[in-house]
Amino acid sequence: MFCENKIMRYVLLPVLLTLLLPGLAPAQYGARRRGPVSATATSGPYSGPAVTFHGTLKALTKKELIVDLDAEPGQEQQSLTFRFSKKTKFLKDDKDIKPTDLAVGTHIAVDATRDGDQKLSALNVTTAPPGKTQP
Repeated sequence: MFCENKIMRYVLLPVLLTLLLPGLAPAQYGARRRGPVSATATSGPYSGPAVTFHGTLKALTKKELIVDLDAEPGQEQQSLTFRFSKKTKFLKDDKDIKPTDLAVGTHIAVDATRDGDQKLSALNVTTAPPGKTQP
């Protein structure tokens, strides 16, 4: 009987400790993150490249502009809404202008990126003759 307890003590106890202790180790738990890991509305600007859109100014508010995009013959007309801020540059003939200087119906080119909430944000708005692309 003493031999059996000795075997249990030297074989079974280390086996049980080997199985149970890793589950109790602090490294198994680590720091938990709170909230989603993906981009949210407050995660800041999108780090992707800027894209240039060409079209005609349809409407202008204090925070947004709506542009009817240039379409190839036979294609459906599309409109996009761009947000703008104090950092957005409005240019005409390479000179700064105010957003209110743009008239509805003006042909423009808009350099834009997507924000963290996936909405388009205008970086530069430049007046351009129809059909002419900006470098």
